[in-house]
Amino acid sequence: MSLPLLTRKKPSPKVKILAIGAGGLQRALTHEYIHDLIKMGKYKGGIFIGQPIYSSQLGWVRAETFNEQGGLYHVVTFDARGVREIKLIKSVVGASDLFTPEGREEFLSQTKNDLDLILVGVTEAGIKRGQIGMEILAETLFRYFSQHGSKSNISVIDTDNLKNNGQILRAIQLEYAQEKGSDSYLSWFENNVDFLDEMGDRVVPNSRAVPQAIKKEARKRIGKEDRLATYTEKMPEQWSLVLGDPKGRLRVPFSELASRGVVVTRGNIDSCHNWKLRLVNSVHVPFITHLAQLSGYKKINQAANDPIIKPYLEAVVQGNARIVEKDIPIEGEDAVKYALSFVERISILEDDVARVNINHTLKLRERIAPTIISKHYTSSSEGFKDKLAFALATVFRYLTPLSQDKDTYRGKDDLGVTYSFTDPDPTIPDLLMGSRGKDKEYIEKKIRELFEDFSLWTPPGSEQKIHLSSNEDYLRRVIGFYERMIAGEKALDVLRKLRR
Repeated sequence: MSLPLLTRKKPSPKVKILAIGAGGLQRALTHEYIHDLIKMGKYKGGIFIGQPIYSSQLGWVRAETFNEQGGLYHVVTFDARGVREIKLIKSVVGASDLFTPEGREEFLSQTKNDLDLILVGVTEAGIKRGQIGMEILAETLFRYFSQHGSKSNISVIDTDNLKNNGQILRAIQLEYAQEKGSDSYLSWFENNVDFLDEMGDRVVPNSRAVPQAIKKEARKRIGKEDRLATYTEKMPEQWSLVLGDPKGRLRVPFSELASRGVVVTRGNIDSCHNWKLRLVNSVHVPFITHLAQLSGYKKINQAANDPIIKPYLEAVVQGNARIVEKDIPIEGEDAVKYALSFVERISILEDDVARVNINHTLKLRERIAPTIISKHYTSSSEGFKDKLAFALATVFRYLTPLSQDKDTYRGKDDLGVTYSFTDPDPTIPDLLMGSRGKDKEYIEKKIRELFEDFSLWTPPGSEQKIHLSSNEDYLRRVIGFYERMIAGEKALDVLRKLRR
């Protein structure tokens, strides 16, 4: 049965926020929170969206869909029990496609408004010089300065969860600013543009991963056709959004949402961000997604509830949390509770393993390397050390290709099914190519090379080169598990034999 299209007349709020990109996390986090602030009477102004590219895989839609629906969309909260809540979001007031000249100009023309904030929601791959999102941001800032002069100021937030994302964005944009050849603009950029470090947390699966029964129930309850419906888990209670605003100039009052897990601070947010990366993001990579794919699971919640995987997952995240809590103590916070809460979250929310299983080397560097080289590793239990080593060995097993076609590698899972993957940094798959059938001496040499490679484990801009080979105990354990799996033993069979 066809339903009438969700729509409204052209909304009246003045544009106060520009958003470059509007994927699922933007729609179910920052845009929803801005809607809440408006509804609370704490903020006046709407969001204008610029879509850099069209990608149904990333959950991005054409700007025309936003405009046809008058910016309206629903956030549908669901879990294994069904739809829990449906919320109509009204904070978006317009959109344009940035990949067309007309759409780009329409977006840039919004700089005539007195803006408070620019949100950048492109993926990690788009946070690089030369990418459309970065080009648009550079032009947006210059246009805003040209329109409002040297006394104006504005905040910029990148919602991709790179550590120090604000400073990474600032470094890229500084190069663009320097190329303008204007001393007055450069001075404004350096003194009046605040790039805020940000940490956001809410699981938003691709709509194609959402069960049809959930979609059908939501559609029935909404009663209209919403092509922007955004399916997600309930908002996390702890640290759903953390913003570092050192100069205190952010004019969007996110701090009014403190009771809902929002933190706005003039202090450094590295501790919160490190906790999230090492306690929450690590649950996906490296602790479960590579293992799930090798074992033939399509859905993360199914893998998380597997009778062999579940106790392993709970044990490894708890052991990891105890190390993280010693490395980075945060008064009043419980690392084990925080980590286990995410295990519970992914156990009840259906999401695609392949979508979440990001094969970027950067993910390993941020999520597991600090635990491996922690001084607190040695005091951990033997069982945890084995499980931590098994996790990385499983990643290496997954990233061991049988063949390569340009930038795409192909491997074979434990069920004999071929899978494809890419990695922006191909160091690991290139080094492990051809490991099958090799002797133990060859395999040990390759894994040792990975551990000793500074480029894999040293964060950008770090003066101290970091490697993993200082932990010989861990290296030996990883080699042992990798040898068994590369020789043909299934990952789940190896896991079944692990000590408790």
